[in-house]
Amino acid sequence: MRKVRFAIVIILFVLPMIFAGCRSKEGSPEYFYREAHVDSVAVEITDSIPPQVNAIINGTLPDACTRIGSVKQDIKNHTFIITITTRRPVEEVCAQTVTPFQVTTPLAVEGLPAGVYTVISNGVTASFELEKGTLIPVQ
Repeated sequence: MRKVRFAIVIILFVLPMIFAGCRSKEGSPEYFYREAHVDSVAVEITDSIPPQVNAIINGTLPDACTRIGSVKQDIKNHTFIITITTRRPVEEVCAQTVTPFQVTTPLAVEGLPAGVYTVISNGVTASFELEKGTLIPVQ
């Protein structure tokens, strides 16, 4: 009798949980992730104190389904590294229409000393100079 109860528990409770965990959630498509194709990088510096610096990145998406997935910024020495990743649904059939995009990213320049800095986004480079540095004012 114990073996029968154990088998029933396994069949009714454990197996459905195992199979449910193997299935993907309905309505949540899988995606391909790739680095975006970047055509140009420009840097815009405001006249404010402290200066605000934006990287303006232009590129193209390969089809009508591909979207910008993430924009990540890192700084090493005097180089800002901006990685733009795209995402595209795996099972979508998409029009092969090259679509331009533009991403404006504020650069984290607060507290940096004066000097020449480089911005690299997916292999495309631009440079700019901070003339006075960006010391944070004492309050």
